[in-house]
Amino acid sequence: MALRYIYRFNTLILGREGAMQVSLIGTGLMGTAMAERLMTLGHDVVVYNRTEEKCTALQQRGALRARSAAEAIEASKCTILTLADAPAIQEALFATGRPNVQDRTIIQMGTIAPAESIALGQEIRTGIGDYFESPVLGSLAEAKAGRLLVMVGGKVEHVERWHEVLKCFCEEPLLVGPIGQAAALKLALNQLIATHITAFSLSLGLVQRSGVEVETFMNVLRRSALMVPMFEKKLPRLLTRDYARPNFSTRHLLKDVELCLNAARDANLATPVLAGICGILEETVGQGLQDADYSSVFEAVVPKEPSSPLSSRESERG
Repeated sequence: MALRYIYRFNTLILGREGAMQVSLIGTGLMGTAMAERLMTLGHDVVVYNRTEEKCTALQQRGALRARSAAEAIEASKCTILTLADAPAIQEALFATGRPNVQDRTIIQMGTIAPAESIALGQEIRTGIGDYFESPVLGSLAEAKAGRLLVMVGGKVEHVERWHEVLKCFCEEPLLVGPIGQAAALKLALNQLIATHITAFSLSLGLVQRSGVEVETFMNVLRRSALMVPMFEKKLPRLLTRDYARPNFSTRHLLKDVELCLNAARDANLATPVLAGICGILEETVGQGLQDADYSSVFEAVVPKEPSSPLSSRESERG
């Protein structure tokens, strides 16, 4: 059955109580987790990704795969975007022509710049479609459990009309303000991720190389106002230098920090600290850790110490 008929089939013939059909474009780590959440709650999901293989696992669970972004948008009244950045959105949606968005709503849930979100909204509305932004904060575990923090940049009507969709991912969506403001809030929060992990890496590296027991450091930290939950969560990764199975990759954090850096400069804010963190992330990516967990910045902040000439000679002597 052609995808353009799926919406009518599910809503008018099956008539399942509370069931919706939602299209989702962008099946990376977060997009896949959100699609799985929708299906777990009994909703029908149409997915599209430029790399088709990334849809395979979702198809095996029952999702329908669209052949293009335009087909995905046409299949459902509501389409969620979970693509990596604004260029990816432009390529997926507009590279081969303008999709038919008439009487369709596009919900942008990835992390892009406020100006990029505003411009995308204007493009969608030109096609007589509706648009609002709804970036999320949280990890894959929160996405699968429906405990993300969902921020809305748009109107009250957007939250009211699509409340059931947004509630799949959170306890209650937060209306921040008009389009652009939720995008700005997301950047402000994500730069804290980069700032916290970089600062914690430096502190941990200093105590390690000073001979202070890590548990002594953590015991003091836990009893202070300086403690951040991320520190406890990421400590095992840093101690073992194991950055596999990421919840959030280094390259995506770098992208977000670059967006925040540009937005902060446009707002006439002092940015030397954030610029330095951006440089550390660039160095981490340069080490080939772009797809590793973002805690891999530890490798740039605390590089492995080379063996001293004395220890090398002692090793050679056995």
